[in-house]
Amino acid sequence: MSSDLPTTNAAAGSPLTTKSHVLETGAAATQNFAPVSSICAHLNAFHAYVADPSRCVETNHYCAHLNEDVRQCILYDSPEKNARLIGIEYMISPRLFATLDAEEKKLWHSHVFEVKSGMLIMPKPPLVPQVAWETAETAEMEEVWNPVLLFPPS
Repeated sequence: MSSDLPTTNAAAGSPLTTKSHVLETGAAATQNFAPVSSICAHLNAFHAYVADPSRCVETNHYCAHLNEDVRQCILYDSPEKNARLIGIEYMISPRLFATLDAEEKKLWHSHVFEVKSGMLIMPKPPLVPQVAWETAETAEMEEVWNPVLLFPPS
């Protein structure tokens, strides 16, 4: 395996060829990636395994607003370019959660504990002043402790 892979990425396979790199460069220059470019937040958390709460995995959430009540997040095992996709998560407002039936509500969980414990954060970019970042992160965390759904439910 290539030495530039993150330690969390143990995916089997051969390194990308020059042909693949050329094709990726061409695709990036000519194709529309609008859904991915709507991502507006990067959150980092440690998620415990449902079957074994003593184990956890670093989870990088890249989230986009579908509207004021719904966010969809792509989950990766690291913030690196070659991170592995490990899940999809939807976050909804308490108002929308209240409209769900009892069976549907069982599939959702809150991020309140993760936010209040510091297990879920918004990583600070190096050039942003601390006071500005704390204001932005606090506002973001107030939004994300709403109910969320892991998809597919585990």
